[in-house]
Amino acid sequence: MTTKNTLSSKKNFLTAIGAVASVAILLFLFSPSSGGGPQVGSHAPSFSLTDLGGRTANLSDYRGKVVLLDFWATWCVTCEQELPELKSLHSEFKDNGFSLLAIACDDGGPEIVANFAAKNQLPYLVLFADDETKNDYRIFGLPTKFLLDADGKIFRKYLANTSRDEIAADIKTLLKGKAS
Repeated sequence: MTTKNTLSSKKNFLTAIGAVASVAILLFLFSPSSGGGPQVGSHAPSFSLTDLGGRTANLSDYRGKVVLLDFWATWCVTCEQELPELKSLHSEFKDNGFSLLAIACDDGGPEIVANFAAKNQLPYLVLFADDETKNDYRIFGLPTKFLLDADGKIFRKYLANTSRDEIAADIKTLLKGKAS
């Protein structure tokens, strides 16, 4: 092997190592479980977001309640498939100190979200996510949900395809703890 080939091979090897390291760093930084986002047991990042009627809703207004934050979008097929389960959770627990806040991550504007909410008869509060909130919660995939206890701490984070029964069991646990 010539010196030129050896140098070329070393350069290719170092380039490949650099590319792999870059991908690994990006995967860590943008992973839902990385340390950059809110962690189970920590207080949920506060927010003030606008609802479908143009009113402002603050997360702090829900202190004392068990809250499910559902980050979703109208174009997300899985998000739409989960609607019957979310409606069911809302219906089952809304009178027991539970609130569901649907936080729309659409870029298409309020009209698209309002039409989707009306078409699907969403019975819970629909809010419009801003960039700060999406960054604070490290929203990189949809749907993403956070279940908060009555003190505003994150009890659990759910990604796509979490069963309704699993979320319902966690809500029951928190509501039971709140009552005692």
